[in-house]
Amino acid sequence: MASILVIDDSLGCRNATAALLRAEGHRVTCADNAWRGLVILESMTIDVGMLDLLLTGLNGIGFLKDLANGRHQGLPVIVTSAMEVNEELWAAQRPQVREWLVKAKYSGEQLLEAVNAVLGGMAVAAA
Repeated sequence: MASILVIDDSLGCRNATAALLRAEGHRVTCADNAWRGLVILESMTIDVGMLDLLLTGLNGIGFLKDLANGRHQGLPVIVTSAMEVNEELWAAQRPQVREWLVKAKYSGEQLLEAVNAVLGGMAVAAA
C-alpha cells in the first residue's frame, strides 16, 4: 500500500482521515502544520500528500510553492480544504495538485476514490 502524509491543523480531520486510510492498509503519517510536513518529507518516502490549505504559519499554498521549488516537486497532492476550487487557483497549483476535495462536501468513499485515482499508475514504495 501507499505511504501517505496528511497535513491538517484540525485534529479531528487529521485523525478521521488517517483512520480511514489506515483501514484501507495505507501507511499514514500526520503533521499539524506545513513546516512539520516539510520536515517529514525530508526524513521518509511519501507517495501522496493530503493537504489542508488554510493552515496557520506556512499555509498550504506556501507548502505547494516549496514543493514546486524543491526536490519533492513530483509529490502528488490531494487538497482537502474548506476553500472552493476556482480555475485560477487550480491552474496555479498544477502539477502537484491532482485532486481537490472540499471539506464537509466529500464522503470517506470519495476521499478513497481520490487516493486511488492518484495512486493509479504510480509506482508505490514497497512496505
